[in-house]
Amino acid sequence: MQENDMKLTISGSATIPEYQSEPRKKVFWIGLGIIALVAVTAIIWVSWGLKSKGQEFEVNLQKRLELMAATQVKLTEALFETAINQANRVINSDLFKLYASEVHLIEDDVSLLVSGPFPGHSEFDEGVASLSAQLPMMQSLLLEFTRISGYLGGRVVNRSGTVYIATDATTPPLRVDQMGMVKQVLRSQEPHFGPLQYTGLGLVLEAFLPIFPPDASGLDQTPVAVLMLTKVVSERIHEMHTSSLLEPGERIRLVQKVAEGYEEIVPWLPRQLQSIGTPLHLDRTERLPFAARLSLTGGEDTYSLGVPITGPDWWIIVEANYDVVRETLRGQEKSLMSIAVLLILFFGVAFGAVWALLVSNQERKVAKHFERLAREIESQRQLLDRINNTISDYIVLKDLNGRYLYVNPAFAEAVGKDPQEMIGLDNESVFGDDTARRLEHSDQQVLTSGEPVTFSETLYLRSEPHHLQISKAALKDAEGKPTGVVSVIRDMTEIVEVQKRHEQATAKTVEALVRAIELTDPYLAGHSRLMRNLGVEVAKAMNASDLDISTVETAANLSQVGKLFVDRELLFKAEALTAEEMEEMAQHVEHAAKVLEDIDFGLPVFATVYQMNETLDGKGYPKGLKGDDIRLSARILAVVNSFCAMVEPRAYRGARSIDES
Repeated sequence: MQENDMKLTISGSATIPEYQSEPRKKVFWIGLGIIALVAVTAIIWVSWGLKSKGQEFEVNLQKRLELMAATQVKLTEALFETAINQANRVINSDLFKLYASEVHLIEDDVSLLVSGPFPGHSEFDEGVASLSAQLPMMQSLLLEFTRISGYLGGRVVNRSGTVYIATDATTPPLRVDQMGMVKQVLRSQEPHFGPLQYTGLGLVLEAFLPIFPPDASGLDQTPVAVLMLTKVVSERIHEMHTSSLLEPGERIRLVQKVAEGYEEIVPWLPRQLQSIGTPLHLDRTERLPFAARLSLTGGEDTYSLGVPITGPDWWIIVEANYDVVRETLRGQEKSLMSIAVLLILFFGVAFGAVWALLVSNQERKVAKHFERLAREIESQRQLLDRINNTISDYIVLKDLNGRYLYVNPAFAEAVGKDPQEMIGLDNESVFGDDTARRLEHSDQQVLTSGEPVTFSETLYLRSEPHHLQISKAALKDAEGKPTGVVSVIRDMTEIVEVQKRHEQATAKTVEALVRAIELTDPYLAGHSRLMRNLGVEVAKAMNASDLDISTVETAANLSQVGKLFVDRELLFKAEALTAEEMEEMAQHVEHAAKVLEDIDFGLPVFATVYQMNETLDGKGYPKGLKGDDIRLSARILAVVNSFCAMVEPRAYRGARSIDES
């Protein structure tokens, strides 16, 4: 082989520059650059470490604050749950339910309970008199309940907002906010708690609970009255602000929503309630997200989060003083910076100790390295030339503009050109406009996605059609940017032609077997073709895979091959078959298996024909398969076969209509 045949055909040649000796000053500056790089790396590492430590610190702090908040929420909700459980003894009492229901029936005449019935109210006299007589007893029961349960007082309010049972000596009318809570309870039919109110006795909690009529009263099961209870909770609220989990700088706040905004509950202060000037920026779940922000009382930076309490408009807000809790983090930050400084000093001293030795040996080592590298590159180039020049596949390299930078001899010979002549040409110059557009589309796909693509294409090479398998990938530089497209093309023409001849032979074999089946049993004439056509349509309607559709098509043609070996008297018998004859007829499946099992169809035709007489309940034959153990293609043919058999005539019956079938 000549020297020229061993060389790559490329658009330009690359040369290896000779190593130029550099002065020591330049090496020195390179060393300083390395130290600077180490310093920058150390700074980046410290910054990353500080950020990572900060994030880890905030995650751990958030978990701590959430734990404390959740604990306090449970304690606070227990207070409301206790109040509800205590009140249930009253509102679930049949006596209170019945009395409230009867009072509800007299509607606006509640005042008659105290003053007695007036003349002219004869239809209510007896009932009102009875309720009026029971009123002192009901008041005594409510008073006894509030005394035992530790409540300050209690009232029963009807749906119109009138108080008709009270434990107070004097019963002032309901405030506007109390009336609003009564209406809210009647509307929601659930207990509600009003905001804490400050009185001379301390902080007072107001609970509003619905009273329903007895089940046997016949009334609509909506509240007929509301029980209002008041309780002093200053001491209990004070206990909630203390926790063994608190660390220095951390505090727990209890906040409630009022008409004017928000108030913090502070039992240790004289007024025990104070307005909050800082707005609460709650999320959609009514939570105050964890973040660094001003304290609720202002004046200092804190980390805080808030969790709503089920029931009233209350929140547990946990705060941690920003400067106090980050004290530990500052120590870690100092350690990271110390390590970075020591690392920079170490590299500086190390470079100062060895840089002179490196300078003295650098030129000699680098020169030898380049010499070896040049020999290796030349050796690899020659090896690549020999491989590319002897390989039968076509290899092509194009630039980003679609022009050939390299073609191997096999490709050049296939298109009838000299390799050197093709350099600088494009696909349009070699294949023509239409083919070039198809090929350039795949080039753009590779350059856009950066991923290799493989596809099949039929091209005319020297006026002859060739079936080609084309694999393309982007050629990238050291920075990962695409500089061209490499194509490896394999001529699959011979394989494709052999496959076509095989498929034609298989098709002829199938046609011959179908004709043999139809000659054996005239009742099966056209049966296989009808099965094939209907089976393919059913498979398509079921969105079956291409493999299953092809299998159904071929297996339908061969589905009756086993009946070639069944006694013709059985095939043409006009009467119903006996059990023994049915068993003999069922052997057609085994006969088909013997014919088809050794034929390579490239598809699961044999299994489909063998299973198409199975049924989903396992009562079919020959193996009694069930459900998904039966191939989809076999299940499709089983249904289609039954349908075709019904719409076609047989020796023992005529054809059925399509609607009947």
